[in-house]
Amino acid sequence: MDVVVTPTGTEGRSWSLKDRLGRPLGAIERSDKPESFQISPEPGKGLSLVPQRHDTLDGAMTAIAKHMQGECTLDSQDWD
Repeated sequence: MDVVVTPTGTEGRSWSLKDRLGRPLGAIERSDKPESFQISPEPGKGLSLVPQRHDTLDGAMTAIAKHMQGECTLDSQDWD
C-alpha cells in the first residue's frame, strides 16, 4: 500500500500519513531532544508494527515503505 506524507503546519515538525484514497494511517512528529522522528500509527491501521523512532524523516519514510510494501512519498505542495 502506498502512503502519502503531508506536512501539517508551517514549522516542519509534523506530518500526516494517509493512503492514496485519503484514509488516515497516523502521523510523524519531530522532537528536539534527542533529535528524532516518531511515527504515531492510527490504531487498527497497517502501521502498528513499524519501528516508531527514526533519526531522519527519510528514515521514517523508508521504514513505512518497507513495512507497507509500497511507496512512501512526500506531498510538499502545502509548504511555502
